[in-house]
Amino acid sequence: MAGAESERLLTSTQCEELLRRARGFARGGGTTTIEARSWWQGELRWGRNRVSLSSDRRDIAVRVIRRVEGGEPTIVETNQIDDVSLESAVRAAERQSKLGARPGVGFGFFPKLPAYEPYSKGHIWSDATYGLSTEERGETARGMIEPAEAKGLVSAGYLEVRGATLARLGDDFPELRSAPHAHWHMPYTRWTHAHCSTTVRDATGTGSGWAGSSSYDWSAIDTTALADRAVEKCVASRNPVALEPGRYTVILEPQAVADLLEVLLRKLHQRESPESGQPGPWLLGRDEALGLWRSKLGLKVVDERITLEHDPADPLLGILMSLTEQPEPVRWIEGGILTNIGHYFDTDVRALEGRYHLRGPTGYRMSGGSTTVDEMIATTRRGLLVTRFSNIRELDGVSLLSTGLTRDGLWLIENGKVSKAVKNFRFTESPLFMLNSIEQLGEPVPVFRPARAEGAAPTPAIVPPLKVRDFSFTSLIDAV
Repeated sequence: MAGAESERLLTSTQCEELLRRARGFARGGGTTTIEARSWWQGELRWGRNRVSLSSDRRDIAVRVIRRVEGGEPTIVETNQIDDVSLESAVRAAERQSKLGARPGVGFGFFPKLPAYEPYSKGHIWSDATYGLSTEERGETARGMIEPAEAKGLVSAGYLEVRGATLARLGDDFPELRSAPHAHWHMPYTRWTHAHCSTTVRDATGTGSGWAGSSSYDWSAIDTTALADRAVEKCVASRNPVALEPGRYTVILEPQAVADLLEVLLRKLHQRESPESGQPGPWLLGRDEALGLWRSKLGLKVVDERITLEHDPADPLLGILMSLTEQPEPVRWIEGGILTNIGHYFDTDVRALEGRYHLRGPTGYRMSGGSTTVDEMIATTRRGLLVTRFSNIRELDGVSLLSTGLTRDGLWLIENGKVSKAVKNFRFTESPLFMLNSIEQLGEPVPVFRPARAEGAAPTPAIVPPLKVRDFSFTSLIDAV
């Protein structure tokens, strides 16, 4: 997509003009709708204290949804918006409509979901993010490299800012109102997202520190604090000692909590049909008297101090609203009780009764407490302080037992003080077990949770640090 910096994304006027032209090319009556997306991404990567990559990318995608008289609705996409390309897309959609909709493109028998009004309370746009220039990104990287270089350490990191627009303008197909990615309730919206992370290693490879943060607003990310924290953790993690694997009391920094929670979140977003007897963490069992499978909805599944919720009006989250995301505040777990489960778009009438909420990679907030990490350490006779986890894999879909590695800083706590750095462990634990073994909770804070693909919506998270008993570590690893 060519154009000046101010033209990196499609405007509302441009989207309306696309619709006008597309309708002008339509033949054969029927209905026409245009979905227009545009995205821009600026990134910078560095390693060994030197910038290794800098890029600025952008693209658009125009989806033509056509149904001719007597035909079926069908979709054709293009990333070209000139008259010839747009007319070709409309003609292709008309040919397919006359032949009948192709299977597997998002059509089917869907329940009619409530007609949510456009939600305008979300905080999803930041001029600071959209206006961060290539030169400013370079200056930021230099400022993050210098503290490490001054101490003879090696810094690597990644900085990314992105913006996107989304519009669906035109005739409304009843068949599409419940189809995935049919943004019929969003005439035009735009959003930004930024994230930055850095890893600092010492020259001998025995110490490693990491820090990262994500936000829709670049000005909310303190890159100086991230660089200083990574350097501090690197220095403190040098020359680690080996401990025996086993069960330890652990103090999990917010990033470690969010890393392990990802396993649980997939089960909250992903419909499992527990009433059909499909195995999963929310299947309770079969009631032989009634001949029905029962779920754990309404039952306590984690510590009563835990609430997991999603609120698009939360100013720290910054959530893009779309049909594939929950357009209203929802609590999946409230006071430790399972209150909602996500669902696919299917024929299940239970979706119409409000028992299941829309599936999607939404942001979330987890409840916390008032205990600081220092206070958690001071009340721990013997335990471990964990920076974050990596390489997490689910081992069992029912208990959610998972395995992964500690990374970038692990320390032994003895008699209320951090005593020494420890070699990394492989853990084998379940997020459900973790949330049922909590001793103390800290204040929830935003964590590093970048979007997963170009043009994808951000999925921010706000979680607290936790002090958890009997966390299982099963073996030592050599990685730092």
